[in-house]
Amino acid sequence: MKLPSGISTSPATNVCQLNRSLYGLKQAPRTWFEKFQTTILGFSFIQNQYDSSLFLQKTPNGIVILLVYMNDIIVTSSYITTISEIWKLLNTTFHVKDLGQLTYFLELAMHHQPQGIVLNQNKYIEDWV
Repeated sequence: MKLPSGISTSPATNVCQLNRSLYGLKQAPRTWFEKFQTTILGFSFIQNQYDSSLFLQKTPNGIVILLVYMNDIIVTSSYITTISEIWKLLNTTFHVKDLGQLTYFLELAMHHQPQGIVLNQNKYIEDWV
C-alpha cells in the first residue's frame, strides 16, 4: 500500500485507516481466481490453453466441463453424480451455492429437452428490436 504524498513513514507504530475495504479494489477478483485456479487444478482438472476460464476433467464416466464467468461457475457433465461430486469438492474450499439447471447465461436461453439442450437468443433479439 502506498501512502499519500506528504505523509511521513517515520514511526513504525503509525497505523493507516482505510477509507474502503480491500475487497473493493481491483485485485480482489484476480486473487479469488488465482485461488480458484490452484484449487480446481488440484482436483485434476486441466485448464484450457485458449480460454483460461474453462477447465476440463476426464473421468471414467466421461468429461466434466467447468466454466467460470465473473463469480458464476457452470459445471456440466453427462452424469449428474459427477456434477454432485464436483460441487462437494468445491464446497470444501469455497462457499458455493447450487442454483440448479442453467436456464439463462450471457444472453442465451437454455431449454432442456429429452433430446438435449436448445439454445436461443429470442430475449436478446426482442430487447434490441
